[in-house]
Amino acid sequence: MSRFPRRRTVTLTQNRIYILPTGAGAGFCVVLVLLLLLGINYENNLAYALTFLLVSIFVISIIHTYGNLAGLQVSALAGRPCFRGDKAGFTLQLTAAPKRDYEQLCLCWDGGVSQMLDLTEERMTQVELACDAPERGWLDPGPLLVETRFPLGLFRAWTWIDTGLKTLVYPRPVSCASPPPAGGDGGAEVSGVKSRGPEDFQGLARYEKGGSLHQVAWKVYARGQGLHLKQYAGTASEEIWLDWVTWHNGSVEEKLSGICFWALEFHQREQPYGLRLPGLILAPGSGESHRQRVLKALALFGRESQE
Repeated sequence: MSRFPRRRTVTLTQNRIYILPTGAGAGFCVVLVLLLLLGINYENNLAYALTFLLVSIFVISIIHTYGNLAGLQVSALAGRPCFRGDKAGFTLQLTAAPKRDYEQLCLCWDGGVSQMLDLTEERMTQVELACDAPERGWLDPGPLLVETRFPLGLFRAWTWIDTGLKTLVYPRPVSCASPPPAGGDGGAEVSGVKSRGPEDFQGLARYEKGGSLHQVAWKVYARGQGLHLKQYAGTASEEIWLDWVTWHNGSVEEKLSGICFWALEFHQREQPYGLRLPGLILAPGSGESHRQRVLKALALFGRESQE
């Protein structure tokens, strides 16, 4: 791997492709030697003819196996985040060289589960390779193995590619008791959050960044009076904080898992919430971008060296 720099897009050429006989190929060579000795010993022309025919097939197999990788372009596109204990997905794109077909291509991460595909009728295809995610933080799947034994299985041609892909692994969400109040800062327990309904409507407040679009008073906006949020009893003045200091007792991973669970729960309810970790404060907000910031902060907590 040290011979080749880390690159997202690689075209396979002769200086990157390795090829050696497989076990079947080695056995084929033994058969060729025995046939040759048989022809020499008995001076049998048919034995000579069969030996030379099989030798020619053996040599042609080398060319075809090498050609089944040569010219193939492999591009690493992106990684898909996941939760600890799940499998992270990494998207790769394979592009065929002009007028070339590729069959029985096998791809896998180092030590991972392989996936086989053909690139014949389609000139370009995308494939997602999974990788185990046992720990939270940044996940590097390692080098990518691309290999083939086509057409006869007598030779194995392969290459290793350092794609540089990585993705985030979030703490695994684990259900726990409602978050305790964030002491001294107006925090509220989950039990104090009422469900919205027509009878709970209190009034309007000017829209602020991070507010839920489902609470926007669109009729007021249509009258040209600007963006406002509908406020409901029990939610207008409460701020919910997921606070590391006041969180339930437990190990670091247990606390992160509990905070992660309630972050996803509040996101599902479209309820604004904030996050307080040692050295980091995220103001209350909602929406997908806020969710991603919170999950990233939880994933990298205590792992700043991986950023």
